[in-house]
Amino acid sequence: MDMFTVHLDPGRKQPLYDQLYMHIKREIESGHLSYGTRLPSKRKLAGYLRISQNTLETAYQQLVAEGYVEAVPKRGFFVSKTDEVLCIGTETPSPIMRMPAADTDAIAPRYDFSPTSIDLDVFPFAIWKKLAKETIQSEHKSLLQLGHPQGDERLRSTISQYLYYSRGVSCTPEQIIVGAGTESLFQLLLQILGRDNSFAVENPGYYRMYRILRSYGIDVQLLPLDEEGVDVAQLADGRSNIVYTTPSHQFPMGMVMPVNRRMRLLQWVNEQDGRYIIEDDYDSEFRYSGKPIPSLHGMDSSGKVIYIGTLSKPLSPSLRISYMVLPGRLLEVYRTHYISYASTVSRIDQHVLYRFIQEGHFEKHLNKMRRIYKRKRDRLVAAVRRFPQPVDIIGENAGLHLLLKVRNGLSEEALVARAKAAGVKVYGISGYCFESVPEGPDPVILLGFAGLSEEEIDAAARILEEVWFST
Repeated sequence: MDMFTVHLDPGRKQPLYDQLYMHIKREIESGHLSYGTRLPSKRKLAGYLRISQNTLETAYQQLVAEGYVEAVPKRGFFVSKTDEVLCIGTETPSPIMRMPAADTDAIAPRYDFSPTSIDLDVFPFAIWKKLAKETIQSEHKSLLQLGHPQGDERLRSTISQYLYYSRGVSCTPEQIIVGAGTESLFQLLLQILGRDNSFAVENPGYYRMYRILRSYGIDVQLLPLDEEGVDVAQLADGRSNIVYTTPSHQFPMGMVMPVNRRMRLLQWVNEQDGRYIIEDDYDSEFRYSGKPIPSLHGMDSSGKVIYIGTLSKPLSPSLRISYMVLPGRLLEVYRTHYISYASTVSRIDQHVLYRFIQEGHFEKHLNKMRRIYKRKRDRLVAAVRRFPQPVDIIGENAGLHLLLKVRNGLSEEALVARAKAAGVKVYGISGYCFESVPEGPDPVILLGFAGLSEEEIDAAARILEEVWFST
């Protein structure tokens, strides 16, 4: 198409790129921009709308990231096929691997690219200490009682507001259960769902969830991944009725599930009663280009997506505070059979966290961490691009880790061993595969950057360059 008209208001709080992105997205969802339609060139449309090409580029790239638009080299941007399925289901939700081997080294590595580490040096100790002290000194005797099994209502209300504005998750506080970590909530969820289920999980994927399922004796189907995430076609045999997925930033491969694939997954879950999708949104706060990818839960109109989130990444793993959003039907099961289970999170910690979020400290801390992690990501990417031989960087636009496809003739085992001998711990992707390891011509190495300083990233990268590429 040559051009389209959209009113962009620079006086609104919403950024211009977001206004443009939302307009084009609505046009695609409504069918006004059909599959295959070529969007106006960035230069022409920027001139027509009197905005910068950078603003327009950001809007286009966000549409590409979500799968609404496809970028074709030397041709431009084209509307992707979305199967015309945008609002699936009619039921309204109720209001209301293999495990990586343990590190047994006698001497800790000098540099550890662990994907689970975070930057502990910038934790807001002073603010947290102040809130905790005020909580204790105020002699809240009620906080010494067990409290509500689902978590304190004020904290759940605050989380529901945060999820709505940051992730597009529309839920009430009554649907939220606060728990001591994702694994704790997942085990509660298994009881709510019942044992007569078969689960499908991403391969490679999050080994702890796979281990929990196997420990319960539950049948597990391994879903291979392609460049868009879960291969939905593998669910056609009807073996599984519940899918566990990380669509906004697949762990560990880092890809984002585009909107077309998400809609096919929602189609699948609505084809039969008893099917559910468990969406683990483990690090959605950290995205370094465009706006955060909308949640799968936000696209669900039939109450079939169970949303799980955590505060381990933005705050601290030791807080052990995660949350789960239950659809109406499962909430009824929980309240009928499992409401007697006491909350697994200290009420004092819940109160401190409630104040931390409510008083605006969480938002400030999160913005700070995004800037810090983006600098670290940029530092690592720049260092890797200086390697003398071709190395493909995968999944660098979000999260706290990225992957390297190393094409220097060495095996994954050799790459890990050479790095270890030089004092650098890296992680082979085979450690996150269950039962079977996907074959590929080049090994893939996972590097988490959050727990290292920028100087340490530079030093560790220089060591990797030397031991991997020196003759």
